[in-house]
Amino acid sequence: DLDVKRNRNREALRALHKDPEPEGKAMVCFGNMFVELPKARTKEMMQKGTETPIRMEMSRATLPCCKAELKGFNLNPMTAEEMKLINRILEG
Repeated sequence: DLDVKRNRNREALRALHKDPEPEGKAMVCFGNMFVELPKARTKEMMQKGTETPIRMEMSRATLPCCKAELKGFNLNPMTAEEMKLINRILEG
């Protein structure tokens, strides 16, 4: 799922870079609605959006996903630093 989103983001960002008219507006889909935003702002938002999956990919390597003896979810509470990072991402 993460890889699909990252590839879609990468493709859209590349299309914006190749656009012959760098100024103007682009249609952006947010959930089930389209919004027209300036292309510069759209590029900025998409570049920030690609940073998050990279961080998630790095943390994926540390997950104990393939151990046979693993029972349950081994959930741990988030640290204060992780909460700050999530809040910063959500604030945009």
